[in-house]
Amino acid sequence: MMVLAGLWLAQPAIAQPETPSVLVTVRPIHSLVATVMDGIAEPVLLLKGGQPPHSYSLTPSDAKAINDADLIVWVGEPLETFLERPLKTLAADAEVIELAVEKQVTLLPNREGGVWMVEEDHEHQHDNDHEHDNDDHAHDDAHDDAHEGHTKDNHDHGHYDGHIWMDPNNARGVIDAVARALSNSDPKNASIYELNAEEALLKIDGLETQLRDTLSSVQEMPFLVSHDALQYFDQYFNLNAVGAITITPDRAPSARRLSEIRQRVKELGSVCLLSEPGFTPKTMGVVAEAADVSTGEVDPLGMNYEPGKLLYFELMQGLAAELTRCLSQQDPG
Repeated sequence: MMVLAGLWLAQPAIAQPETPSVLVTVRPIHSLVATVMDGIAEPVLLLKGGQPPHSYSLTPSDAKAINDADLIVWVGEPLETFLERPLKTLAADAEVIELAVEKQVTLLPNREGGVWMVEEDHEHQHDNDHEHDNDDHAHDDAHDDAHEGHTKDNHDHGHYDGHIWMDPNNARGVIDAVARALSNSDPKNASIYELNAEEALLKIDGLETQLRDTLSSVQEMPFLVSHDALQYFDQYFNLNAVGAITITPDRAPSARRLSEIRQRVKELGSVCLLSEPGFTPKTMGVVAEAADVSTGEVDPLGMNYEPGKLLYFELMQGLAAELTRCLSQQDPG
């Protein structure tokens, strides 16, 4: 009996699969993934500094992180265009979650820069004069369908807004997609991923209630953004966004667009003007001279927040608080 026990003890242990190494591109999505992985491992954040994804350039250490990852989570072509080729060359063996094609994620088409006409129900009718941006964006779907979501097959996702996390329903979709992928690839921890996902979804429910309460008193008040990164947020919470100085931070507005924005601000008489960390275009001063303008700074990419599972919730709460502060300074006329 002792001999048999000794033989059993001498058998080599069966190797257990390791927890997958997870790489996430931007801070808000990283935060949501971290909530699902809480207590198991920390996902790796790719864009650690202040450079926005629109103009990011990979470093050698980034390339290594991509190569080492078992699971990569990114938004997709609408946001991190720099990553398309590296994913093909460096991440051939990794599982990749492209959130822009997930069924639970709703995409909205890019809005044009300049002035947006606003109806009583705050559905934005876009200015179709593409001369403003000198681009050839073609929106295949009428904007009336935006809240219903868009068929993602056969569409160029580069024509869609990549700031998907600003919509709480999309955040829920991110959590579901990541929890499902992790449970499949790491079944020994599946119950933990699933429990974390359930708790995160409940937390988002509470966050949404809080945000609606915070924003309820300022829904009618107009605001203008330096860069159109808040579309999902303002449409989800039915806010009165009236225009953007530019669509992307690296594209300066035309003189014609600036003139139209200034005229619109004069007509409104009072408006909140929002910039972003590291991106306050000189043209904002030109617009601010047009009327009674209150200013604020919002942080849709979470540049000023500590990366981790709390970032998404702090980002959304901070955005609502800053919007409310800026909008509350306006003269209601």
